[in-house]
Amino acid sequence: MIDFVLRSNTDLIYGRDKECRVGELIRDFGGSRALIHHSGEPFVLPLIQRVKGYLERAGLAWVELGGVVPNPRIELVYQGVELCRKERVDFILAVGGGSVIDSAKAIGLGAVYDGDVWDIYDGKVKQQASVPIGVISTFAGTGSEATFGSVITKGKLKRGIEDTDDHVMIRPKFVILNPELTFTVPRFQTAVGIADMFSHLTENFFSKNPDNDFSDELIAAGLQTVLKFAPVVLENPTDYEARGALMALSPLAINGVTKVGRWGDWGCHDIEHEMSGEWDIPHGAGLAVIMPAWMRYIYRDYLDLFVKFAAMVFRVPVDIEDPERAALIGIEKFSDFLFQTLGLPASLSKLGIPPEGLTDEVLRRVADQVFYLGGETVGRTRPLRRDDIYQILKLCV
Repeated sequence: MIDFVLRSNTDLIYGRDKECRVGELIRDFGGSRALIHHSGEPFVLPLIQRVKGYLERAGLAWVELGGVVPNPRIELVYQGVELCRKERVDFILAVGGGSVIDSAKAIGLGAVYDGDVWDIYDGKVKQQASVPIGVISTFAGTGSEATFGSVITKGKLKRGIEDTDDHVMIRPKFVILNPELTFTVPRFQTAVGIADMFSHLTENFFSKNPDNDFSDELIAAGLQTVLKFAPVVLENPTDYEARGALMALSPLAINGVTKVGRWGDWGCHDIEHEMSGEWDIPHGAGLAVIMPAWMRYIYRDYLDLFVKFAAMVFRVPVDIEDPERAALIGIEKFSDFLFQTLGLPASLSKLGIPPEGLTDEVLRRVADQVFYLGGETVGRTRPLRRDDIYQILKLCV
């Protein structure tokens, strides 16, 4: 087990109608003038109207900025930074899913930084302060509601920041988790979120750190929870218990609890950020494409981990004389869950990317972009070089 520091300083507030408490929560964390940040999509607007009422009843002033899109854009962040400074905002409330939360985090950083907030995302400077952030979650999957990370897009560049000491990105102070607020999320977006959550747990499972049985079991339990409740949610979007199981798991899958004492791999996430920057695809959909390809590319080098994954997560019997068979069955079951149960596209082509966007030249450019901060490899369990990434991307076409 490796040395670790676990900081989990986001209050998770779960249950029906808990969004009614948002005004008192903002006041508890010192807020008096809030920015309400959201996507502006029709399904979220009735909630936004209620939130305004909750803030007014708590005696809080508010301003509003909608318009967040998947792979949130730096241009809207700039608008939010200007609005926060003009209106003297001292608290940001993100109402939505991962993209809204990531955008809110960027605005929080930019509002107290004298330069261009993109400098922080581009790795030029490190910021150590932010306007406090709270979240009303309407989506289960990204886990951004309880992490110190944020990803923003500028043109075709997608850049993320994180810091395990919370110096660069301050985690949200609280997140309200009411499963009923996810009932109206469209099926595809629900599936994309589930794939994202599933990938977070899987990335942490594939670790070379020894003697970490507790984390193995914890991650496997999380993955089995997803396997159990995902089909229920897709069949019946208003099943409160199923939605709730996934919503409660989402922050725990990535806030550090499931990887105590271990490093996960996380190479697929590094690659996918550049994929969704290049092709503007949903992050979870990109992960669904890249992760099975990554597994097939590396499994022979780490056969013991893949056998353990198959046995613990999918209950695949292990033949001592032919362990590779169990590993391959596990990979196929993983793929079947993504492409059959969730119904996500199995390739970049099926995600609608035209052939001219998938040439060798483009694939190599994406592979090169993964190393924008320098270094020669990504991935802790199986370090990947540029040509490895190119070969994996070819498997995804």
